[in-house]
Amino acid sequence: MNKTALYPTSVHLLPGGRASYTLAEKRHLRMLKESLATNTPFAICMINESEEDSELKQIPAIATECKVINFDQAEANLLSIVVEGTQKIRLHGISLDDDGLMQGESTLYPNWHTEQMRDCDKELAEKLKLFFQSMPEIGALYPAPLWDDITWVCQRWIELLPLEVHYKQLLITQDNAKLTIRFLHKLFHSSEN
Repeated sequence: MNKTALYPTSVHLLPGGRASYTLAEKRHLRMLKESLATNTPFAICMINESEEDSELKQIPAIATECKVINFDQAEANLLSIVVEGTQKIRLHGISLDDDGLMQGESTLYPNWHTEQMRDCDKELAEKLKLFFQSMPEIGALYPAPLWDDITWVCQRWIELLPLEVHYKQLLITQDNAKLTIRFLHKLFHSSEN
């Protein structure tokens, strides 16, 4: 098992996904410094807002290791970073450092394999292109989108759709994108009626 620093957030990230975060707390700035100094990833983990007992109980089992692809000093003591998801991990236990930084005992969890887009699924990529055009700040994170890879397209939809965390976890723990493909077709066709 590995020990991985965790950054809890409501902006979800999966392998191949990119997101921008603003780090303000000392514990997260330390996480970033240590990650860059040792060339080790930290993980983005979802916050399950339906759990209210404690911060630790709000973290579901599957998180995503990431690498920093850009960072900028923002105003005051804020640091803006852009990260890319690289590898899913399963969290087996979480502890807190003295400064409150979460650390997860983790093992690797299989990423979905790249899969060629079928003709019947191309509408999922087309709708994602339209979404990126309507939200240029998100589209700009992807200078080379993988429109022909159904796995990549499905993972972007899981990140973007306003689904409850346990539904997202259900989708990402599958062996492949098949359940997500069915879900997206059903979602888009029911919204057209």
